[in-house]
Amino acid sequence: MQTQDLTKAPPQQQASIRPLGFGESPCGLAIFCNRANTNTWYTLNQASQPEELPYPALTGYLISIEFIPKEFRGKTSHKLRFKMMAHRPCTLEAGSESTFTKGFLSAIASLTPEQLRSPITIEVIPADEETVLFCSVWILGQKVFQGWDEQTDWREVAKKAMTNVAQLQSGG
Repeated sequence: MQTQDLTKAPPQQQASIRPLGFGESPCGLAIFCNRANTNTWYTLNQASQPEELPYPALTGYLISIEFIPKEFRGKTSHKLRFKMMAHRPCTLEAGSESTFTKGFLSAIASLTPEQLRSPITIEVIPADEETVLFCSVWILGQKVFQGWDEQTDWREVAKKAMTNVAQLQSGG
């Protein structure tokens, strides 16, 4: 019988190696990044009721970024969806034009695929305004700051962020 040294696996795979004993479900965790139902971000319990996450930050490896169409009040809108490998697979979702999304995309677009090989930390910060949720991205203990304004071309920023993650996944 051959054994494999799992510590030599890529960091994304190491994050998915489970310790022995009891633990959380290995199923993916869906996290909603908005303040519609809680003060920050939340998951849905078995009764599909929102449960606020008790921590303001999630650290893991960024796996993918995409925009998905959603039907809302008879109109098609889009949601940002990105996947991370943390203590278990996590899928985070936010409105495509939300402050959270703008903070996330501007930070990821400013990083290189090489930098994204390290774990990143996503931090949620509720604003004074009841509906606004800020997103900060941290890497290697440093906050990534990338300014933006009304003239920012969000299609280009999103494209750059998605390209960075795609290059990371393709080994480029």
